[in-house]
Amino acid sequence: MSKIKLALLLSFGFITLIWFFTNTLLYIPFDSNLFTKSLAQYTGIIAFSAMTFAMILATRPVWIEKRLGGLDKIYRLHKWLGIVAFSFSVLHWLVSKLPEWWSQLDKLIILDAISGATENLDLTPTAFEVFLESLESPALQVSEYAFYVTVLFLTMALLKKIPYHIFAKTHIAMAVIYLVLVFHSFALMYINYWTQPIGIIMAIIMIVGAISSFIVLLGQVGRKRKFKGSIQSINTYPDMNIFELIVKSDNWKGHNEGQFAFLKFEKKELHHPFTISSAWDKKTKNISFTIKALGDYTNTLANKLKIGDSIVLEGAYGDFTFKDNKESQIWIAGGVGITPFLARMERLAQQNNMQRIDFFYSAIKLDSNFKKKLQQLSAEANINLHLFETSKSALISGNHIRNSVSDWKSASVWFCGPSKMGKSIKKYLQRNGLNSKFHQELFEMR
Repeated sequence: MSKIKLALLLSFGFITLIWFFTNTLLYIPFDSNLFTKSLAQYTGIIAFSAMTFAMILATRPVWIEKRLGGLDKIYRLHKWLGIVAFSFSVLHWLVSKLPEWWSQLDKLIILDAISGATENLDLTPTAFEVFLESLESPALQVSEYAFYVTVLFLTMALLKKIPYHIFAKTHIAMAVIYLVLVFHSFALMYINYWTQPIGIIMAIIMIVGAISSFIVLLGQVGRKRKFKGSIQSINTYPDMNIFELIVKSDNWKGHNEGQFAFLKFEKKELHHPFTISSAWDKKTKNISFTIKALGDYTNTLANKLKIGDSIVLEGAYGDFTFKDNKESQIWIAGGVGITPFLARMERLAQQNNMQRIDFFYSAIKLDSNFKKKLQQLSAEANINLHLFETSKSALISGNHIRNSVSDWKSASVWFCGPSKMGKSIKKYLQRNGLNSKFHQELFEMR
């Protein structure tokens, strides 16, 4: 089981288990009103917990990144938390509306039953209960609008056709919506929960989530990992529609090959993630980024930048660092997925590499200058280079790897490129006997 699936299972399994210590969905005889109210509480708690966990991950916590195996895994988990939050929010809204749809007769019977069962109890409310009851009406009012906005923003986050800059701004606004939902959850959660384990856990979740949302809103995400730099040179490879950006940062603390950083070129801009394509050199303090024009932002970026421009770097992040004890490795890259391998080749060229490495790289078209650079780097790093120009030949397949590498079953595999390509090759190799780990960069912002 992957770390992402395990994190989801443990998180919501734990919340569910604690909730069942306090409440139940099993009423004998069945009571539709109590069942509906309990289900509304449970779905609300799961939806709110998912949003809280997603909000915590939005702060890019280093301690979680290390345990999940890189920030790319954090963003994949963040995406699935959004899906869970979306699904349970819709379910919570539907269940909350059910009482309005029950027949009037059922309501009267249930009210009579509850009245009879509690007739001899002391129902004098405490000051805390009175306070929560005073919040119930405003909480219901704001939550209705917050729900619609939440569904809208989560839908926008999942639709990749919506431009990144629009998605990013609405995603930051989710921090405000989250604070509204904290108020909603605090006011409408069952009063008796607060003296139970589920109430204590929800209180902790609310506090941590609220702190995380303020970190996002105040622009403090990654504050301790931000450094100033300036553009030293820009090299273009027009045939491949990519360019290399070389940045110097005197305060940069270094990075491992395969990691990435967030870059910010203008004050009003958001940070954008790019994989570092050079090994760290303390003497020059230069950091390279090889960028492909893929979307609305990167399509115009090369024309906007010039030598001497200031830049803010945040990082380094990621755990795609080629570290293992295998005698041989297989590298596979597609398109701009070559960036981590460029950095690693540069490092190995400096270390007199003795590890057997076969590098399979495919691009629609190879720029002649870029091809020469690859061939030179691979020769210096003692790497077997296999180039595929897909405008002239087929895509890289598992069969190509089997036929080219004799000990492929015991070699570790490192892949960075289109996800469909990675899944296809991984499935083929594992089905045919790969007994080593298949490392795949999963980084997607949405």
